Amino acid sequence: MRNSHFASALAVAALATLAGCSSDADPIEETTAGTTSDAAVSEDVEWPSEITLALIPNENVTDLVTSVAPLTDYLSEELGLTVEGVVTKDYQAAVEAIGSGQAHIAIADAGSLAAAEDLYGAHAVLQDVRFGASQYAAQAFTNNPDKYCDDEPVEATYPATGQTFLYCNGVASGDDNSGVGPVGFDALSKIEPGTTVAFGNTTSPAGYQLPVLALEELGLSIDDVEQVPVTGNDTLIMAVYNGDAEVGFAYWDARSAIDESEVPDLGEKVVVFGLSEMYPNGGVVLSDELPEDLRTEITNLMDDYSEVDPETLEALFSQTDWVPADPAAIDLAREVNARFSGE
Repeated sequence: MRNSHFASALAVAALATLAGCSSDADPIEETTAGTTSDAAVSEDVEWPSEITLALIPNENVTDLVTSVAPLTDYLSEELGLTVEGVVTKDYQAAVEAIGSGQAHIAIADAGSLAAAEDLYGAHAVLQDVRFGASQYAAQAFTNNPDKYCDDEPVEATYPATGQTFLYCNGVASGDDNSGVGPVGFDALSKIEPGTTVAFGNTTSPAGYQLPVLALEELGLSIDDVEQVPVTGNDTLIMAVYNGDAEVGFAYWDARSAIDESEVPDLGEKVVVFGLSEMYPNGGVVLSDELPEDLRTEITNLMDDYSEVDPETLEALFSQTDWVPADPAAIDLAREVNARFSGE
């Protein structure tokens, strides 16, 4: 899941991290033909001859440069203009590229979509679909179900892998296991001062931000618990499994990240007792400098890309589709940005 974290003012210096995705690694050039910096564009504004799509690098930037070509080539051919791909250092740099006019399309996390809208009047148009959903919940799990479960834990099948795990408080039952929250998250009120709690990185919506917001809504302070900081969803799960923490947080259902052959009793010892409200997946944001009719065309083309080249979409972003962005979901990302900016 893409993580988000924005300071109240994003550093313009991040723009220096942009590097061209073309094979000769040329720097980004300013687009001049037909572009407009006027915030109020109309449908009869001439389209630019070239636009830039910003992505975040994977472990091997060269692979990304090569693999993004089917998407940019598709857009170029269908739009009748040149679409160049660029790699940015991080999501913050992608947002700044949108704001400065160095990029016109960015594929980023949900926090970046909200930040680009708020800072630069950009337009969040699409959200990623993974495991059939464009949103996901943080899950709360424990090795002490007697304390956090109001009912007897029941087995349910995690549909993405077919694995069987224990759930309580109405989170799941049998084959009814959608991962849709909120449900059972008010059981966090049973966390007492001094309880050991495993949190993920502070930039993680599921591992840190959504749980902290929920605790605060229940009148609990994160400073009242004994924080067990870990990185990675597998280590979050194992911290609770091993008894280093009584409660932990991760995305639904992160227990599937653990090799069953190595920890065969994981689904019995670690019980999920609550799901947070739904947080949006990342997606696509478009610069306001693009004419409105061009934004519409780009949105429709990218929305259709899962039918044109599903293999590339899966390889690039580990997703199966893009769907129209949900403004209410983006508002939650905006709320998270506001709460955790500067941390």
